[in-house]
Amino acid sequence: MYQMQSILNALRSTKQAYHWFENQQTKELLEEFPHMFATLGKPRVEIPYENRQNLPNGLRGWYVHRLLVNAVAMWASPRYACYIFMMLDEIHRQEREEMEKKLQAKDEVIEAKDKNIQKRIPRSVPKGKEKNYKYMIYTEEMENEEDRDMVMLHLVRRNNKSFYDLAKIYKSDRNWFYRENLPISMTPNEDVKQIVQDTLPQTHYDMKGCTILTFKEDLPLLKEKITEYFDNFKQVE
Repeated sequence: MYQMQSILNALRSTKQAYHWFENQQTKELLEEFPHMFATLGKPRVEIPYENRQNLPNGLRGWYVHRLLVNAVAMWASPRYACYIFMMLDEIHRQEREEMEKKLQAKDEVIEAKDKNIQKRIPRSVPKGKEKNYKYMIYTEEMENEEDRDMVMLHLVRRNNKSFYDLAKIYKSDRNWFYRENLPISMTPNEDVKQIVQDTLPQTHYDMKGCTILTFKEDLPLLKEKITEYFDNFKQVE
């Protein structure tokens, strides 16, 4: 438990602790408090606040659970609230960048392995396995509110066996484009990237490794061009 008056003093707030309990948002928060622990699977009873009047001067008064400290502080100080919002936004941005780096590194490793396979084609492709590859472009929605009009496209080329790892995505609505029975000699990623560059303004996309960030409004035109590319490849075969 944390003393509310200490929180108010630290923020140089002149508000009275008991006024926090009169706030409508506080009432809703305290009503939800016990349900939160039930959702987390923690059966123990957590006391959200206490009025400790039997303590010495300077220590007596209202105390709140540690999970409510931020709520009290944000009520006491709008400046602190803004700081918390900015801090959470920065944490989210850093986590997002870290996740993108990991995805990019993974895609680059897969692409490098595919290129290595190409060099070994003459001596390593079993008969009847020449057309043993699948190609999928799947979507990833952006989490930031300001990026809701954009989407991340992931370019994935796998053989039939390793494609099993993507089964859930393949069966979901994230499967934006899919082709199968592709020859091992076909490496479409660079061609797809070139299609994007030739079709869209430079300000409408951002490419990193095997990912393409673009606007949702551009998807129909891109799909048309990419479909045309694969259809033409099939005819040339």
